[in-house]
Amino acid sequence: MDIPDNQPVRSPLKNLLSRWRAACCMVWRRKLLWLILIVALPVWLFLDYHWAGIPLAKSWQVVAVALGGLVLLALAGYALRVVFRSVDWPAALRTLTGWTTLALWLLAGVWLPWRLLWLVFPLDSIAAEATLAAIRFFLADALATGALLWLAAVLAPPEP
Repeated sequence: MDIPDNQPVRSPLKNLLSRWRAACCMVWRRKLLWLILIVALPVWLFLDYHWAGIPLAKSWQVVAVALGGLVLLALAGYALRVVFRSVDWPAALRTLTGWTTLALWLLAGVWLPWRLLWLVFPLDSIAAEATLAAIRFFLADALATGALLWLAAVLAPPEP
């Protein structure tokens, strides 16, 4: 293999970092995705707050939680469609890199947020437990969203 004299030799790490930078720039340019994610977090927090009160809720509150859940599912489905529209899944999953990326996403974007949501410490007051729950839910959402964007940044082909 001959290397042309006019092009510098790049290390595999620099190639990987430049590819990730280009992919992250592509994800960053998708403003509709960011709008969806900004809307999804308040809807999720609204649902969490009202879900805890369902045993004592009135029927309109249960309907509000159900409608909020449907809005959140629709936003999540549309976000996934926007993010992964350009991914060639068969080609991405034919490589070890694709499978490793998918496994890391499952760990950081699904399993870890799930564990955070169900990590409950009994505290002295209900206000402290509610604060801890809000922090856990915010961290889980940030972790899941970041992992989703990372997965899209790695698997989506760079735009021309």
